[in-house]
Amino acid sequence: MDFIVVFIICLFFLLLLVIAMLFGRPPVYRPTRMNACHLISDLCDGKGNADQWVVFVGVTILHDPALECIRLQCYELELQAEEHRDVSFGSGCYRYNDEGMQRLSLIGLALKELIDQEPTYRSF
Repeated sequence: MDFIVVFIICLFFLLLLVIAMLFGRPPVYRPTRMNACHLISDLCDGKGNADQWVVFVGVTILHDPALECIRLQCYELELQAEEHRDVSFGSGCYRYNDEGMQRLSLIGLALKELIDQEPTYRSF
């Protein structure tokens, strides 16, 4: 009798798992230009989240080639900090040293120019 109860409970959970797999969708990382701009400006102000930054720098952005170019510049900055070339990691609440923060602010300005050039859509 115990075998039948355990079998029914396992079958129930397996059916729930199959239903979740059929109707669920995989997680997708699609940052917008504004999200990236807020992330960069927060890092420049010393309020940025390191985990969000690592995800932004580490995950390829396929839906926006211009934003992917910005991400690659940020990735290059991160690599330079890891290799202790011109840029190194900063202390306290800032991610990079002064040189790195200046480069990051220039990347942020380039992203703001991209956002300003972006056409606006309005639905009536």
